Amino acid sequence: MSTTVDLQFVSRQVQTLLDETRQVRKELSEIRSLATQTFEFARRVERRQAELRDDLELTIKMELGGSLANLQTTLDNSLHRIEEKIDTVSGRVDLLES
Repeated sequence: MSTTVDLQFVSRQVQTLLDETRQVRKELSEIRSLATQTFEFARRVERRQAELRDDLELTIKMELGGSLANLQTTLDNSLHRIEEKIDTVSGRVDLLES
């Protein structure tokens, strides 16, 4: 049994194959583009996270520094008042002893 294949059929098959190949190449190009965009987005996210970490670290240091400076000032003032009271009491004791 012999099958006859005409040139128009072969031509249509080849054209279909070429169309499918073009479509696959187009889809592959889109996939490459999306992969590149995803990679760039991930790099931007990592860079932004690093910047945010640095900003947060600086903010925390500033807040703690301000709070600690305020605490130190309060402690220094309290210590100064205590020292004045001790000096006053010491002066009275010296007067009583002499």
